[in-house]
Amino acid sequence: MWKLIISPEFGDQVELRRLTADLMKRMEKDLGTNLEWVAVEHHNTEHPHAHVVVRGVRSDGAALRMSREYIQQGIRSVAENLCTRQLGYRTELDAAEAERREIPESRFTSLDRRIMREASNPSADFGPQYFEVVRNPTEAAPSQMDRLRTQHEASRLAVLHRMGLAESTGGASWLVRRDFEQVLRAMQRTADRQKTLAVHGVLLSDDRLAMTTLDGRDLTAIDGRVLAHGEEEASGRNYMMLESTDGQVYHIYRTPEMEELRSQRRLQTNSFIRLRKFGPVVEICDMGDSEAILRNKAHLRETARELMRRGVYPQDGGWNGWLGRYQKALVDAAFALEQEKAKERERRRSRDTGR
Repeated sequence: MWKLIISPEFGDQVELRRLTADLMKRMEKDLGTNLEWVAVEHHNTEHPHAHVVVRGVRSDGAALRMSREYIQQGIRSVAENLCTRQLGYRTELDAAEAERREIPESRFTSLDRRIMREASNPSADFGPQYFEVVRNPTEAAPSQMDRLRTQHEASRLAVLHRMGLAESTGGASWLVRRDFEQVLRAMQRTADRQKTLAVHGVLLSDDRLAMTTLDGRDLTAIDGRVLAHGEEEASGRNYMMLESTDGQVYHIYRTPEMEELRSQRRLQTNSFIRLRKFGPVVEICDMGDSEAILRNKAHLRETARELMRRGVYPQDGGWNGWLGRYQKALVDAAFALEQEKAKERERRRSRDTGR
């Protein structure tokens, strides 16, 4: 399957259903085949958009192929032209309104791209971590549009300051962190993953849980429940979000082995899974419904025993939801094992005393 997201800049003014149908007709012409597709409109966000799924098979039964250039540029160009047909050419007021909307965004924007141009100015070097930006919204400008752009950039710098990515040095001067683009893009990825959880996933146990991307090279052993599956818009890579029993939410890019299990209807949301790395190989075990695991005494005892064997005593981290109940169940299992050991030691002492 091929998955597309049609998200026009002024989606609230576009007939999304018509735009989607026209785009698919044009793609059929470009690709030289009829397409089987379904789409759904979303109007529950600030930016109305449509999700489209295209079957990856041509009319003659062959696999549907699309070049990287067509995916990155061709489809976008066609969609832009179709939007222009509906709305007319973009006016300066449209451009100014689009910029105004970007000011509070927790992502890398076109305003940030313009601010970033100052980073290469050698005369504005304030050390390796910062570069200087001067934006005075009250100074004269050649045109009304230039004045609006300066005002928008000054407002954006104030937002970056609240985010801890810029510092005001007084007047119209700012020191901006050189890594602010990477930070903003990371914030956007986190927000996208949280949206994926809200729309497609199961309820997170506790809002306080930290979310992090796990590099496959750092994977050793993880137990947890699957929260959601998603696809990154920028890279197209599939990922899984896993609430680990150690109190972390991991963003894990799906491996070919995981994709194979997905095709077998495994690794579904709310499944409890175990990942173990042996050399270059990751062993994946789907143990079924995560709620059932809470009642699986054999699993809890064996897990508690393994942790204690490694010198780690299960702890109740004070989390809410499923994770809190799982950790408490492990603590209870460990306590029961300790009680059994204590009784066994007492029996041995009694036998030795009887001799």
